[in-house]
Amino acid sequence: MLTHNYTAYPMVRQAREMVAKGLLGDIRIVQSEYPQDWLTEDLAATGQKQAAWRGDPKQAGAGGALGDIGTHAYNLARFVSGLELDSLSADLDAFVPGRLLDDNVNVMLRFKPAGKTHPAKGMIWASQVAPGHENGLKLRIYGSKGGLEWVQADPNYLWYTPFGQPKQLLTRNGAGALPVAGRVSRVPPGHPEGYLEGFANIYQEAARAIRAARRKGGKPAKDVVFPTVQDGVEGMAFIEACVKSSKKNGAWTKL
Repeated sequence: MLTHNYTAYPMVRQAREMVAKGLLGDIRIVQSEYPQDWLTEDLAATGQKQAAWRGDPKQAGAGGALGDIGTHAYNLARFVSGLELDSLSADLDAFVPGRLLDDNVNVMLRFKPAGKTHPAKGMIWASQVAPGHENGLKLRIYGSKGGLEWVQADPNYLWYTPFGQPKQLLTRNGAGALPVAGRVSRVPPGHPEGYLEGFANIYQEAARAIRAARRKGGKPAKDVVFPTVQDGVEGMAFIEACVKSSKKNGAWTKL
């Protein structure tokens, strides 16, 4: 859960900065999804170890797809939007007969008010029984002034649509890229960069924080961003709230 390497992708950092700068206006809608298809059948019955432990509550905990990939979709939504979750309504399913943990999750989100704006709403879909999807992590954010869309399969691109204007494609290290994205970009524009480089960026950020901490009274620079234990704790709180909500037929549950 603490990997969250996509938070180190240049165009995810770009999206986060654009939201923080107010380019989207007041955030209204946050949609994040992470579909896969590898557990469409009872793979654990074949002895496949990855499937076996993920479907075992004693090893995986209370969440199946929820804990495995739903937390990633949630963390991405929180990281980019900067919003805090207030409450959620969750519907967890296990479509494969005999499966003890969920393999499909639908969650509605209500975020805490940001200033005087109307509280933003959101949705998360995480599934491991969606044929045709491998690792389909995707984020869409819409505000009063525009929208953003990012897809992990094409991590070097970010779609930005100012309301009433043509859709714009922002590229890693291309025209319109912000310094926060450039700082964690490792190769020239046009070359593939993504998943593995995301881990490298996290290690680099952690190393900067460690070096700063070793200096007397030292603190890392404000632009140093990496997943912390607190992110993991929040992920666990998200899982617990979703499980509790689903057991109560989707009742709205505080985080």
